[in-house]
Amino acid sequence: MTTTAATPDTATDIKTTLAAAFSMPAISPMIPPPPYRYKDTKALNVLFRTDRQILPKLVPAPLVPNPDQPLVFYIGHFQFADFDLPYNEAGLLVPVTCGGESGLFAVVLYLDKANPIVGGREIYGWPKKEADEIRFVQKSGKVSAVVTRYGQRIISADFEVQEKVTAIADRPKTPLYFLKLIPSIEKDAPPDVLKVNSMLIDPDVIKQLEIGRATLSFGTSPYDSFLSKIPIREVQYAEVIVHDFTLGFGKTVFNYLAER
Repeated sequence: MTTTAATPDTATDIKTTLAAAFSMPAISPMIPPPPYRYKDTKALNVLFRTDRQILPKLVPAPLVPNPDQPLVFYIGHFQFADFDLPYNEAGLLVPVTCGGESGLFAVVLYLDKANPIVGGREIYGWPKKEADEIRFVQKSGKVSAVVTRYGQRIISADFEVQEKVTAIADRPKTPLYFLKLIPSIEKDAPPDVLKVNSMLIDPDVIKQLEIGRATLSFGTSPYDSFLSKIPIREVQYAEVIVHDFTLGFGKTVFNYLAER
C-alpha cells in the first residue's frame, strides 16, 4: 500500500481547521466556547449536615473541607438563553477553602443530555455523569425530585413551600472548584490532565425565591456507591429559586502534573 502526502492546500486546510477548533470533532466541534447564558433555570437547593469524617474522602488536596458549613444538593431544570437545549441536572457540592478563600467543591453532577455533559467535562472539569431520569416536578407549592441511574433510584428529595420571598437580597459570589482529570491512552501512564479548576458564576440573578422544608435521601447503587456512605444528619435549609446566570471561563488553581 502506498501513501500520498497531503497537498499544500490540504495541509493548509487542516491547520486552519485545527487552529479554529475549540472542541472535538475538530471539523465540526460539538460545543462552542464560553460564555454560556442561562435563563429561567428553576432549581431546588437543599443544605444539609453530614458526619465530619466523611468530608476529607470527598475533597482532593490542596482543597480543605470546611465542616462548619453545610453540604449543598441541588436539582432542577436548566435552559440556555442562546440554544434550544433544555436539560435536567442534579449535583452535590461540599464547602471547602482554597488559599484561605471559601468555596464549594463539585463532587458529582448528574444530567440527562449528552451535550452539556461533554461540554462541562471537557472545558471545566465538572464531574458530570449521565442519568436515566432526573425528575423535577413542582405542583401546588410542592416539589418532588428524583435521580434514577441504571434503573435504580439514587437520590430523592421533596420540598414544601413555607414562604415566598419578595425582597431578594444579593448573594456573595462563591468560587466553585472541580477536579479535571483526563486519562492517558498509554498503559500505566499518568493522566494527560490532572488539575483543580475554579470559576465564578457571574452574573447570577435570582428572580424568584421560595423557602420551605425539605427531605433528602441517597440510595444504594453499585455504580454510585459513595452516595449511600454520606449520612444526611440534618436538613438545615431548603429553597426553590428561578434564576438567570452565565458560565464564563475560569482558571487553574492547582496543576498536579506540574507540581510532580
